[in-house]
Amino acid sequence: MGKYLVVYNTLGFPSIDRFLLFLKEARNRGVDFFEIGIPPRFAKYDGPVIRRSYSHVKSFGIDVWEVLKTVRKNIDLPLIVLTYLDDYIENLGMFVENLHTIEIDYVLFPDLLIDYVDRYQDIVKEVKDRGLKVTLFVSPSMPDKLVAEVSLLTHPFLYYGLRPATGIPIPIDPVALVKRARRLVNNTLVVGFGLSINDIANVLRAGADGVAIGTVIVEALENSEVNQALKIIETVRGVLDGL
Repeated sequence: MGKYLVVYNTLGFPSIDRFLLFLKEARNRGVDFFEIGIPPRFAKYDGPVIRRSYSHVKSFGIDVWEVLKTVRKNIDLPLIVLTYLDDYIENLGMFVENLHTIEIDYVLFPDLLIDYVDRYQDIVKEVKDRGLKVTLFVSPSMPDKLVAEVSLLTHPFLYYGLRPATGIPIPIDPVALVKRARRLVNNTLVVGFGLSINDIANVLRAGADGVAIGTVIVEALENSEVNQALKIIETVRGVLDGL
């Protein structure tokens, strides 16, 4: 089985035209899943690069649903919508039904197992009952018992973020962290948050089934370099295929 490549970008960033161009071109370079972020009211767990992308998109305003429909129409890969549960908790059913209607495959709430951990089972069930599946996000600070439990509920993989926030290079031992998670998780394990090329090779050897990249992509697109973002994807895909 090949290793999975998950690529993140913020919805509509850096412009709607270039956002769609990037997805179409990246789709042909070995991406397995696209993770698309809806700008939240407050990005608690994102680093400065992703936060800037949210602010930029908010500054020119987009119709979230129309852009998502366009993405679905043009991209045949699985789509994971990432957004903060905090923004939709009061109208979760309607939000999930809207995602389901436009054939989004999965939803990921980065704050679910942090701010709503006491309710996570009910929330996962509600999403499932309305026709969508949840991609769950965990981190090394979470109890092993919780990581093992949620790994049985997540689709299509468990997303393991190695650092507290995206794109912030806090010193860690990626290999040790992945080995710890691998012992707990029988499901597909995808690793992200601040991975270097060397880190990617090492976490795959340690047992990860794939990697997620986002900040480095958004940073390239921030400089209007669609081609640079595509080159990064090609490089990472090469590492994945070389192992």
